[in-house]
Amino acid sequence: MRTTLTWALALAVAGCGGKGSILDELTVSAGQTQGPTYGPSGEPDDSGDEPTTSATTGGEPTTGGPSGTNPIDVLFVIDNTGSMADEQALLAKNIAALVNTERDLRIGVTTTDAGNPRCPSAQTTPENGAMATLSCIERVAKSEFSFNMEDFSYACTDVCDRGALGLVPTPTSLEPEAEVRPWLERTGGVTNLADEGLSLVQALQCALPRGVNGCGFESQLESMRLALLRTMDAHQPEYGFLRAEADLVVVILTDELDCSFNPAFDSIFKDNKLFWENPDDPNATSAVCFNAGVKCQGSGPQYDACVATNYNIEGEPDVADEEAVLWPVSRYADLLAEIQASKTGGARVRLLAIAGVPPGFETGDANLVFEEDPDPAENDLFGIGPGCVLVDPNSPTSRRRPGRRCACSRSAPASGRSSSIRSANTTTPRSSPPSPSPESSACPHASTTFRSPRKSSRRRRSARPTACSPS
Repeated sequence: MRTTLTWALALAVAGCGGKGSILDELTVSAGQTQGPTYGPSGEPDDSGDEPTTSATTGGEPTTGGPSGTNPIDVLFVIDNTGSMADEQALLAKNIAALVNTERDLRIGVTTTDAGNPRCPSAQTTPENGAMATLSCIERVAKSEFSFNMEDFSYACTDVCDRGALGLVPTPTSLEPEAEVRPWLERTGGVTNLADEGLSLVQALQCALPRGVNGCGFESQLESMRLALLRTMDAHQPEYGFLRAEADLVVVILTDELDCSFNPAFDSIFKDNKLFWENPDDPNATSAVCFNAGVKCQGSGPQYDACVATNYNIEGEPDVADEEAVLWPVSRYADLLAEIQASKTGGARVRLLAIAGVPPGFETGDANLVFEEDPDPAENDLFGIGPGCVLVDPNSPTSRRRPGRRCACSRSAPASGRSSSIRSANTTTPRSSPPSPSPESSACPHASTTFRSPRKSSRRRRSARPTACSPS
């Protein structure tokens, strides 16, 4: 049975064919999101259910407004943990494919770091949804591209050569008095960049790489929620970012499971080892994020299906939302539905993840695979094996690790709460050519995966559903 929101799983932004902006493609089509839909295990859904529209969320229908004329508000939630350097650089290199539109744009950037008991705030400085336009060159100077004594500054310097991004004050509909905002924008062809010779794409190439020193227990969904709530709070600098007449596109770049947790139950990362893969480990690993939020069917090691599930502190599944140790998916679906209900003029809301899926998944020819890692140490770290590992041993610029090839997919929508940020597994590409062609395999992939706090593995793990698209 479908939820009231449509879950879209795949977004590739690196020359995967087609013309024009991917943002245009995502927001112009009315009604059903294009592409196959998928059930709990990632198999094509042939249930015959009709696609949902905004009417199912209690809001006004939004399929009758102008097509492709609304401005677009974009929120990037960037995974800034120790294994994300290549993915950040890849997104920045290919960002023109996403934002090459003539429509007015507002673009905010935050990270997946919302804090965790295993991540001292003095070390990871969680953003908690705050937006920032700091150039990655400035972040390099602050050692934010260093992890485990290794320098990943190439993720910035390969794509950006500018220091501070000066911004000019701009008004919003909620705050008519012009102020310097924590986002980038372009209205009527004019940006809020102080340097008139700097394009929006160039600025994004400097703003999107966010470093690799963030908390390894990523909170993709909670960070998104916090960022969106800040835009509604008159006391926050993000206030006024959202426009009622604008399409909203949330893009999550990540390689690991969502670990958005209820602080009332933070003992699951401390001394309550019920969800730990190995109770003998001295510290919790990212396996907690899988075991405390996903229920698998079948005996394993390869499971029939894995779906996002609420567990209580005693380990009982399928409990009420208020008892869930990880925040329930409804917390985020409901917020997006509320935003959709507030939209005017046919504006729509889309939520997508850039990560990895198996070859053929984007066309409905391959299923997501949920299988334990044959390496016990790896399984202890993540609770499940990788769903996709990308390799290009012939590329002189490749930083990929050995593994099987991942698919390059643009937008494969799925239905239900299963495959994705809390219940799928994947790995993203390790390099990208400077000028990707339509045939390029260097596309970031939408998927579901997540990593251990120690970041000792470069492979991607399962994720619970992200990518809501009330249409």
